[in-house]
Amino acid sequence: MEERIQSVERVFKILEAFKNYPHGVGLTELSKEVSLHKSTVHRFLNTLIFLGYIGQNSENKYYLTFKLYDIASSKLEGLDFIGAARSYIEKLSNMVNEVVHLVIREDIYAVYVDKVDSDNVITMHSRIGRRSPLIYTSVGKSILSNCSDLEIKDVWDKTEKIKKTENTILDFNTFMDEINETRKTKIARDNEENELGIYCIGTSIYDSSGNVAGAISITGPVFRMKEKLGSDLNKNLLFTAEQISKQLGYIKR
Repeated sequence: MEERIQSVERVFKILEAFKNYPHGVGLTELSKEVSLHKSTVHRFLNTLIFLGYIGQNSENKYYLTFKLYDIASSKLEGLDFIGAARSYIEKLSNMVNEVVHLVIREDIYAVYVDKVDSDNVITMHSRIGRRSPLIYTSVGKSILSNCSDLEIKDVWDKTEKIKKTENTILDFNTFMDEINETRKTKIARDNEENELGIYCIGTSIYDSSGNVAGAISITGPVFRMKEKLGSDLNKNLLFTAEQISKQLGYIKR
């Protein structure tokens, strides 16, 4: 194990303790929280005040400033959504040996921003840059499941209704049944609704603010996908989405 610097560890221990005191904390209580002597904590606090990471109010309580947030937000602003997800969707595709898509929302559409093909060749219309109405895809349903019923109705009303296959859902109440099921399971399904012979499962990805950043899906021929549904397909999809969300700064509450 590499050598650790005790003073640095103590500084971060003090900084992390402030998560429990959003309105500030006194020296005595903070010292007990971090199990350090008051004089030691006081010395570190004075340095952190000088550097601008800690403030002190008129009640002699110490509080975090926004300097750490400024540092963290610059990292978040520079995050590459596709780059953050790429290695995870590659791993997922290799694991399940099916096509994996990564999408973002653009108004009433899901936009395919990345795709990992599998060794199992299938014919389908997806390609990077293609837009597909949210209401016809598993990724779209997953994204919409995070919205209010009113917003979903607005998207539904704005979308041209086209019966793409015999399974395409064109009744709003039936569609909402699918949305409500997705809200329970976190998994949305496209059972040959968008393309004949193609079955997809999708789930959402979240950013550091808890908002939907996009969604991922596993796609394959209906006969093969339904055979795999009894395996860990859903579990692998949810785990991958969770890992990508963590990369984007999402903290599950």
